[in-house]
Amino acid sequence: MRRPGIVVLGVAMGAVLLWMNAAAQPTVIATIPAADGPWDVAVNPATHRVYVSSWPQSSVSVIDAGTNTVLATVALGGQMASGVAVNPSTSRVYVADDGVSQLFVIDGTSNAVVAVVPVGSGPEGVAVNSNTNRVYVANSGDASLSVIDGATNAVLATVPVGQQAWGVAVNPITNRIYVTNAMDANVSVIDGASNAVVGTVPVGNGPGGVAVNPSTNRVYVGNSGTDDVSIIDGGTDTVVATVPVGAWPWGVAVNPVSNRVYVTNSFGDSVSVMDGTTNSVVDTIAVAGAPQGVATDPVTSRVYVADYFHNNVTVIDDSPSVAPPPTPTATPQPPGATENVPLQGGVCNPVATTYPDNTPIGTIADAVVPLPMLESLWEFEGGVWMGWSPAFPEASDLTEKDFLDVVFICVGGSGPGAATFTRPVP
Repeated sequence: MRRPGIVVLGVAMGAVLLWMNAAAQPTVIATIPAADGPWDVAVNPATHRVYVSSWPQSSVSVIDAGTNTVLATVALGGQMASGVAVNPSTSRVYVADDGVSQLFVIDGTSNAVVAVVPVGSGPEGVAVNSNTNRVYVANSGDASLSVIDGATNAVLATVPVGQQAWGVAVNPITNRIYVTNAMDANVSVIDGASNAVVGTVPVGNGPGGVAVNPSTNRVYVGNSGTDDVSIIDGGTDTVVATVPVGAWPWGVAVNPVSNRVYVTNSFGDSVSVMDGTTNSVVDTIAVAGAPQGVATDPVTSRVYVADYFHNNVTVIDDSPSVAPPPTPTATPQPPGATENVPLQGGVCNPVATTYPDNTPIGTIADAVVPLPMLESLWEFEGGVWMGWSPAFPEASDLTEKDFLDVVFICVGGSGPGAATFTRPVP
């Protein structure tokens, strides 16, 4: 059975997004007033709602990304709202409150608080794995990670991590969770299946913000004490690069469409833009007001930055350069026949699929000719990127491909017709 909501997401992605080698210059396009002291930001790419936590007011501003207006302000009743995350599959919003050591659960449809979950001391970072419906809260006060069942709002486990656990991020493809430990200058790596720490990665001093690009299996850690970003290879749990950024890097977010990383520099009143391919800073955007949290909407390629002292949210356009969509063979063919779709080299091409459910992903991959040109296949599933690469099949989700009308076929080379995709006639 197909999932109608996911099909809509897939079609939207095919209509507007291509992961290109070259992307357009990021540009500030709007500034949105928010509640006092905006701290962290999360985006629901299914509804295009932006959620901004207010530290001093213990509230959440709900922003309509289409109009850049505040739709509602949700009072939590805590003391210091900190990290915020969204599960786009359930439209649940999760907000940690440092002052009362609780996680507030908001219904994204009604904007009502529907549950309050006790967690560890001093909760800061929050992350969600929408594939498993698990919520993760980094507790800075007692060096732990709370694991919560998103269906029951019950705490399933409390995992010991490092001192002053601050940020947390999830790779939904590998089911790995990454927690930054500010006092220990390292990152704890947790297996989401067993809730066990499976690795510890040394990084720079004062690691806080952390984000994952599941398309590349890279983890980005902002080190406030050394003013740089550590880039971790999620396959080997090793630091592969350290990139200098601005003063006191705080929030980190990834746009997997443009393969760019956005880092807020709180003491530098700026946002560093990193190229995920070259591991270099390609732009610095002035954002006054001690920018804190940052989040991206991969469907619209918008970036949202919380400006703490100016009480607003800065919106940055990160739209990639767009190649023309692939054009199928013009000659009509009867049902049951196949057609050839030319693929643009050096990009990820959105291609409508007509394979029946439960078609092995290898069947789709084998339809690319010449096969050596195939670099990877991707989809946008449940608000996150899911992918398959012939080089790393063990780190891939191969089951959900059959429920989308659009997949992205990434091929090497350059120019039109670098490869061909053979498919059943839609």
